[in-house]
Amino acid sequence: MADQLQKKNQKRLQFWQEHIKAWALTELSQREYCRQNNLKANRFTYWKRKLQKESLPVEFIQIPAEPVQPAHLFCNNETFLRLTVNSRLTIEIPDGFTSATLKQVLLTLEEI
Repeated sequence: MADQLQKKNQKRLQFWQEHIKAWALTELSQREYCRQNNLKANRFTYWKRKLQKESLPVEFIQIPAEPVQPAHLFCNNETFLRLTVNSRLTIEIPDGFTSATLKQVLLTLEEI
């Protein structure tokens, strides 16, 4: 039964690959191509995006490990956690911070 499902999925994949390749060779809009070939436009878009994601090259980039240097800073009788990243970025987080604060800091770092 698993083999049947796998064959069915393979046929479906092949079906959409062929249509997307055929459409790319035309000057038709996706909607017009789908209309002429009796295809659902939303399914066409779904498979086009799915196949594009799968065909993107995967590349791993090694990032040199640099130690994050935590240090405590005392200022106005408050304790801070100071993180220095790559000697160019310093973040000070006050003592007693919440997990939401830490999450926001980490999300911000991911965007950089």
